[in-house]
Amino acid sequence: MLQAVNQTGELVPIWKMNLDEIKQKRKERFFCPACREPLMIKAGLKNTPHFAHHRKSNCNLSGEGSYHENGKKDIYLWLVAQGYQVTLEHYFADIKQRADIFLEMKKKRIAIEYQCARISIQEMCRRTQGYRSIGVIPIWILGANKLQRKGTHSISITSNDQAFLHQFHHSLPLSIFYYCSNTKRLIIYQDLIFLTKTKTFGSLHISKLSSLGWRDLFRSRYRNKELFHKYWQQQKQQWRNRPVPPYQREEMNWRQWLYLHQLNTQSLPSFIYLPISTQYQMKSSPWIWQSRLYIDLFLKKEYFTIDQAMHLLRNHYYSSNYFPLIQPSNHPISEYLQLLVRIGILKEVSETNYQVNRTTV
Repeated sequence: MLQAVNQTGELVPIWKMNLDEIKQKRKERFFCPACREPLMIKAGLKNTPHFAHHRKSNCNLSGEGSYHENGKKDIYLWLVAQGYQVTLEHYFADIKQRADIFLEMKKKRIAIEYQCARISIQEMCRRTQGYRSIGVIPIWILGANKLQRKGTHSISITSNDQAFLHQFHHSLPLSIFYYCSNTKRLIIYQDLIFLTKTKTFGSLHISKLSSLGWRDLFRSRYRNKELFHKYWQQQKQQWRNRPVPPYQREEMNWRQWLYLHQLNTQSLPSFIYLPISTQYQMKSSPWIWQSRLYIDLFLKKEYFTIDQAMHLLRNHYYSSNYFPLIQPSNHPISEYLQLLVRIGILKEVSETNYQVNRTTV
């Protein structure tokens, strides 16, 4: 951490000191603002001076590396330069949590977490809920060490990192943020759509932090529809033709299931593997759950309800609690069925009832 409490209760920002000042500070004792355990000073020629817990510490604030320390310092100074009222490593005693950066602007109180290490979704949700319980808006920025770029407009987002997707309003695009403390660049990825369980296509913007303002994080950027359609067509063609490695157990089981129904990826209808904006809510790849609907529902029933479709795929989608930074306004199964209505595969009999168009299925 970049600051600690001394014996008189004063908060000492060691990262602002030169080596001579730090040498004098080594004679004093310092404590963690959260757990009150004693800390040691870490200061070298390469890393930002900081305080560290001792090896056997149980504090959940221990173990931060220089990549993380430099990143939160960069974001803090970036906000200070814009004239915002901001605090570094602010500790909220009521919820026993420390935000990397605390920003106060007008009537909003915002906690910024710069997350470089892996944490469980349960821990991330707990901390997010903790901030909200005291009226603080949480914004999470991932370390760029977690960024897995797949192309000009594509990145892979692990199932664990998908919990860091933001949507500030249901009318705004999905967003996820990354920051690299080595290159001083902020990555803003928006309007992303999942084409597999992890591979996405979206609007990817990489800029020097110094060239951006705080409000630039929230400006809507949308993916190029023409480029996306071309990319999706390429992905679909590859999916139809590629062999499946034996370690992809879910995919192998699904293809065996297709074979038992005298089908394969080539013989599935074209409306299997259609991209939808809410695919991120699904545990399985789009072709798996969409083909389940086709084989176990569309081919067997002339009429069905949305509840029947939901029940059939009840093990295929995540709880909304999995995405604490999003308030979903639509369900992926509903979105897919509505898409099939628009292209003539289904007919909407009522708000919750559908009829299969036998001339197209």
